[in-house]
Amino acid sequence: MGKKLSVLVLFLGPIVALALGSCSTARHDVEARFKEWRNGVWISGGGTYTIYTDTHYFVVSFEGDTASANVYCGASQVQYCSKGMARKQVIRLRQMAGHDLQLFKKLVFDDNQREQPLEIDTTLFVPGVCNIKDGVIYDSITEVTDEYILLATCNGDQEKIFANGVSVYLPADGGEFYSYRVEGF
Repeated sequence: MGKKLSVLVLFLGPIVALALGSCSTARHDVEARFKEWRNGVWISGGGTYTIYTDTHYFVVSFEGDTASANVYCGASQVQYCSKGMARKQVIRLRQMAGHDLQLFKKLVFDDNQREQPLEIDTTLFVPGVCNIKDGVIYDSITEVTDEYILLATCNGDQEKIFANGVSVYLPADGGEFYSYRVEGF
């Protein structure tokens, strides 16, 4: 019995190690693919410019017209993982027609004037929805293919990020809003 068990362990050991290694590689590949496909300068037809880096994203948007303007500027910390993207806003300026100017600022520097990195809890990613905890928004990956990553965002909305530098925002109440990466990093 002991000899058979030893032979079984010798036979199955490399298979188990290979399987475990493949799982961790697959998770790493999703994160790396997500960063690669997301990072860069994005422009939407509606008047929005968004820049994604490995650790931040910035948005400048002017939609509507002078009578019904929607102006938005924001800066956020971001962190990617195999389960999705976590983001924490640090600056927000928004002006919508008929509303007061909204301002928000969250200091993220320590006593040595270094930015405190965004710390996330990967157990807070909820498949198919966004989850918000302590000011951090956890957008979860719903589907990954060789062509796109489908991300669940807030209010039931989704976003499809394609390998070819196209992104489609899909509001829960219908419609499609396209953005195009014009510069990658």
